[in-house]
Amino acid sequence: YHAGLSAEERRHIEKVWIGGEINFVVCTSAFGMGINKPDVRWVIHFQAPSLLSEYIQEVGRGGRDGKPAEALTLISEPTGWLDPEDKQRQKFLMDKLRSQYQAAEKLIKQLPTTGNIDSLIDEFPDAAIALSILHSSGKLRWRDPFNYIINKSSSGKKVSLNYSSGVEEMNKYFSTRKCRWQFLLEAFGFSQEAENMRCGHCDNCIREGRIH
Repeated sequence: YHAGLSAEERRHIEKVWIGGEINFVVCTSAFGMGINKPDVRWVIHFQAPSLLSEYIQEVGRGGRDGKPAEALTLISEPTGWLDPEDKQRQKFLMDKLRSQYQAAEKLIKQLPTTGNIDSLIDEFPDAAIALSILHSSGKLRWRDPFNYIINKSSSGKKVSLNYSSGVEEMNKYFSTRKCRWQFLLEAFGFSQEAENMRCGHCDNCIREGRIH
């Protein structure tokens, strides 16, 4: 599933997957936008998203029926020394992210001051990046991982372009040894909830349990 398919082909794939006729879809990130299938059990990233806001929106497609779901992200040695293609791919994605940030900056003034990221992405494909810019600039707070509030005093003010900090935050998430849910809560501004958080089921919590 990718942008090169016709609209008819894309709608057909969505229909048969949601209807349970096929079990898996290999796709680009665009497939997750606006998709609400309750019984998704696995979300696997062959390439990591560039931003935490994109990551949480994509893995949030799993387990919407309240039952357990697992998210797996494949990452490689970051400098590209082991695989030069990784370094080239990272440069390509950084260039793409730079252009997305520039488009998102123009979009910010059109966003409602409160909303849900899922419904917003249906209307504005670059909304996740725009919200990430606002959050990193201290002009937005998350009520939970899917609902946000933009500070009204920030309306009309220029937001600085800083896509590198978002990428660094994503890299820190993958390299952290702490509970991954604790990291996500802290990243989205839920410091109090994160203080003693140990989910007990992420890879880091499971590893720590085995050590002790």
